[in-house]
Amino acid sequence: MHGHGHGGGRHEHVGRLWQRHHMGAHISDRDEKIYMIIQTKMEIDKLIQRKHHELAQQYGLRLEQFHLLIELDELMLDVGSESSAPTVGEIASSIDNSQNTVSEKITRLENKGLVTRIKDEKDRRISRIVLTDEGRSLIAAISNQANNRFLFDSISKLGDRDIDDFLECLKKLVDQMTSE
Repeated sequence: MHGHGHGGGRHEHVGRLWQRHHMGAHISDRDEKIYMIIQTKMEIDKLIQRKHHELAQQYGLRLEQFHLLIELDELMLDVGSESSAPTVGEIASSIDNSQNTVSEKITRLENKGLVTRIKDEKDRRISRIVLTDEGRSLIAAISNQANNRFLFDSISKLGDRDIDDFLECLKKLVDQMTSE
């Protein structure tokens, strides 16, 4: 899934560096702290992803249903209009699943009122899959609760000084990343 994936390549690279360090290759204390920051950031990403999954289940969605909704949302961002919304086949190839499997999953999401099939304007045999308003609202609610509320509540438990320092460091990091 593009956009919502795990960033496996980067994680593996950091993991290899970390492993090489622990196998005797000497790195400075500063570099070790940098690796620890990266590891901690990946741990935060995992915790937020776990929160997404917990919330999806609370809303009555199985994990693969939630991932399918997210994928459909991302595909819709790419195409922009309902007339070029993805077909079951396009979704299936995007998530590397069989067309039959995706079609069954789409039917279950349709029964929940989260997606709908619309006929292609040029070829009536083709159905395009679009998120309903309810589907979009559900994704927004889960994302808001996982990304914003969960993170906000966690950060708000830090002391004022820690929040100030954390904000200052993050701003500097963003500046470094955008100036390259």
